[in-house]
Amino acid sequence: MLKELLQPEIEDLIEEKDWESLRDILLLWQEVETANLITSLKNDDKYKVFSILPRDYYLDVFPELAPIDQRRIIGNMDESDIKYLLENMNPDDRTYFLGSIPSSLSENILKLLGAEEREMSSWLLAYPEESIGRLMTPQYISLKPDWTVRESFEYVRRNIEESETYTTLYVIDSKRTLIGSIALRKLFFTDKNTLISEITNNCPYISVYENQENAINIIKKYNLHSLAVVDDRHSMIGIVTVDDIMDIAEEEYTDDFYKMAGITSSEDQFDDNLKITPIFTLYRQRIFWLLILVFINIFSGGVISIFQNTLQKHIVLVVFLPLLIGSGGNAGSQSATLVIRSLAIGDVVLKDWFYMLSKELIVASILGLSMALGTYILGIIRGGFEIAAIVSVSMFSIVFIGSIIGLCLPFVLTKLNIDPAISGAPMLTSICDIIGTALYCSIAALAFTILK
Repeated sequence: MLKELLQPEIEDLIEEKDWESLRDILLLWQEVETANLITSLKNDDKYKVFSILPRDYYLDVFPELAPIDQRRIIGNMDESDIKYLLENMNPDDRTYFLGSIPSSLSENILKLLGAEEREMSSWLLAYPEESIGRLMTPQYISLKPDWTVRESFEYVRRNIEESETYTTLYVIDSKRTLIGSIALRKLFFTDKNTLISEITNNCPYISVYENQENAINIIKKYNLHSLAVVDDRHSMIGIVTVDDIMDIAEEEYTDDFYKMAGITSSEDQFDDNLKITPIFTLYRQRIFWLLILVFINIFSGGVISIFQNTLQKHIVLVVFLPLLIGSGGNAGSQSATLVIRSLAIGDVVLKDWFYMLSKELIVASILGLSMALGTYILGIIRGGFEIAAIVSVSMFSIVFIGSIIGLCLPFVLTKLNIDPAISGAPMLTSICDIIGTALYCSIAALAFTILK
């Protein structure tokens, strides 16, 4: 809200190149608000505004920027500023940035870092792209089980600035094996001579090689601020914090949303505010699936051409064609949306397919009968009893089959290790259009053949 109120004044200050006044205003803002402002500016102005910020301030602004804006800004900085920025970033934020840029550029930037930061970044970047290893930070506070509460307090006090979060303290043994965790606040209410082992609780953890989406589910389930990350030997090697998980969750949900809408997405796309995204970028994101769907829908036209004699003799059938195929696509999209969401959040897994199918058979039958009743009445009004019978039987068949396809397609894609989100509205609707057209025309042709 603050940005919107001051946007005209800010644009005037940029136009007038009154950088001092602009800096004074931005220093009163939260870093995330400044990042949002920079994102909304024209590309030529983004680095200009970023460059006027004090170093200790822009360290917290840079991680909040979209990857495409981070690359724009880095591209305008000299090597000494890049070195300062990246060496003072949190390891997980630095890894995220380095992983979002071309490998050739990442290698050149790594050479600018000091030995310790370069080694840590290379270690984190070595993990698979979608793994927890790319998201974790090794900056956390760990305690030993044989320490007293007094000793632990002193250790926390000395190391608190080196940790990304300190609300949860992790307990590890001499081999760095994860034993459990303790909430910092618990230490305040415990006798200072109590051993840490006596107040340690079991805690959730995740393997460094697991997919990042699994961490989202664990953190949501246990309402955590941070999640322990372990290697194959159950040795603790880092943590994943809730702010990073929220960023990943937003990216995953956004990507799924675009896929379900038939929009091509990548890390470079939609990083800009939609309002200022170039026209050609919007075109490129949307044209691929539109062309694919055009070719798919050619089959619908082919089906109609096969049955054109039937349709010409009974032209009233054409009136119901959009209604019928639209209903099939809508029913399928409903089923698919419910399944895609359930698969995404873990409520449903692959082995639940048969159970979900058995439920959908009942639901689809009831939906089909309800829709058939409505179209039967409409068919009588528009074309008489024969047309009403054809239309109602077609409606039941199309809604029933569309619902089953909508349920099964996400499971099939998941089994093939393909993101089920691509089975969203455009793709599924096109499939249901072809099948619905074929069913309707076939039922009509068969009915008129029998009635001759």
